Amino acid sequence: MQYTGTVKFIWPKETIGANALEKQTIVLEEETDREYKGGLAVDFFKEKTELLSNVKIGDLITVYINTRVNESKTQPGRYFNSITGWRMEQGAGSESKGSSKKENDDDLPF
Repeated sequence: MQYTGTVKFIWPKETIGANALEKQTIVLEEETDREYKGGLAVDFFKEKTELLSNVKIGDLITVYINTRVNESKTQPGRYFNSITGWRMEQGAGSESKGSSKKENDDDLPF
């Protein structure tokens, strides 16, 4: 899945867990004309945190995400969502790069 939005907040990199896993989280506000905009917090792990090295608050980016539901280890029967980024593009993603079709793509060979 992909999500395009404006960067509203960038957490500093942090180290979590017994394995010293590096993590960085960003908050995006959706790109829409609606009055009430939604948002999404996306976590980046390990080497994927480097994708955020040139991102600033206010940038329009497209993130490619995986979603997963996890059961709490301390409270069985309670679940939470995890949203993880694995790719990031500056701007509005593939739509902002124009069409991939050639200009003469409609020329027929006969």
